[in-house]
Amino acid sequence: MNELLLEFAGRMADAGATQLPESYRQMVVNAQFFLKTRMTSCEVGKNLDKVTDFTLNLKKGRITFGFEDRPDVTADAQVAGTYSKDGSYMWGWGHPSIPEDLQAAAWAVQQFGDRQEIEELLTRGGETDQQQLDEYMAIAAYISNADGVFMGSHGEGGQACICYYLNNQLREVLGK
Repeated sequence: MNELLLEFAGRMADAGATQLPESYRQMVVNAQFFLKTRMTSCEVGKNLDKVTDFTLNLKKGRITFGFEDRPDVTADAQVAGTYSKDGSYMWGWGHPSIPEDLQAAAWAVQQFGDRQEIEELLTRGGETDQQQLDEYMAIAAYISNADGVFMGSHGEGGQACICYYLNNQLREVLGK
């Protein structure tokens, strides 16, 4: 089983949860609460709207946020998926353009969906509206213990859906 998924289950048990979410809606509510709390308690999360540029290093699994009025911030990164200008989403698991090392968070979501029989997390992708995109991003962040999420332009009008990790939580779980 994916190390991130095992860590997620352990975190939930440590928090007193006796069972993991069993429906997509329950997962979305939990994930959105988690992500909102994380992003509003962190300077980077509170200032993502002020990012002037970003660099995603696919070889190192790092994202650097550039700000006009403050120093750049670099964090570990996972690619949850990609969003095309035609409104279609493709999960990062098995994505041909995403290095395998950067797919762990997306694979954890897929495996969670499989274990809990949550159909919405098992489809490869497809037409997606903004609300569903936000839900997918929150779920990927929740399961992978991310500090936040970021949508950044890539390619011809598409966006990369990134989970970022400001501390060593990703490295500790993945052993890197």
